[in-house]
Amino acid sequence: MVQPGGGRWVKIGRKIREHRQRSGLSQEELAKAVMISPTMLSAMERGARGIKRDHVERIDTALSTSGTLTDLWDRSSGSGLPTWYQGVADIEQAASEIRIYHPLLVPGLLQIEEYTEHIFRVGRPRDTPAELDDLVRGRMNRQAIFDRERPPRLVAVLDEGVLRRPTGGRGIMRRQLSRLLAACDQPYISIQVVPYESDHHPGLSNAFTLFTVPKKPPVLYVETRRSGAPTDDPEAVDDYSQLFADLRGAALPLGASRQLIAQMQGEFS
Repeated sequence: MVQPGGGRWVKIGRKIREHRQRSGLSQEELAKAVMISPTMLSAMERGARGIKRDHVERIDTALSTSGTLTDLWDRSSGSGLPTWYQGVADIEQAASEIRIYHPLLVPGLLQIEEYTEHIFRVGRPRDTPAELDDLVRGRMNRQAIFDRERPPRLVAVLDEGVLRRPTGGRGIMRRQLSRLLAACDQPYISIQVVPYESDHHPGLSNAFTLFTVPKKPPVLYVETRRSGAPTDDPEAVDDYSQLFADLRGAALPLGASRQLIAQMQGEFS
């Protein structure tokens, strides 16, 4: 199982260890002071597990660090990404290939800002404007991976319904489809569409992403409304890899997919 938290937890854990050693406390002594097990504290210092804010607050108190660690925790969570996604973002950053299937929405890596704003606004009606702005910023910032000299290869398979639903209104959807057309012209991006007319659609379940990371096992990511679960379990990865291959087989070829996207973009004009 891939351990969520990534670079964020490593950074915080390293600082905890530095302050603990500076204070002269052993792991056992600090663990006892903050009422957690030495094993848990060891994992936290290694960045091998997520770290709760209240644990960091107690460590700050025990080490007399005047809230330094809590401030670091707060700053590191200000990426505009949900806490449970931040470890996945680390995997995304390291990936050489990203395979995405979505039956309902344009994937986040291909969304325009207006489309993203609409999705968050209707999907999270209790969030404040500032919270929504942070989420939009976080999603847009993820797209910076394509600005690299060697961007990752992105292979996306979408259901035709993603193109036809006027998400956010006809104007926003027209501009979103223009973004997809521009993406189709990039040599490192492939977009295929499973058409309505297909009587064989193996993806009538959930969205998912498969990451290929150099020198590491491939990772599967499946997300719900409130959480996400990355895993490198070989059986799960193989299952979804085969499903993705089946989806590409059921989808239109690249050229025909681009034509369909262009057709729908024209119909929203």
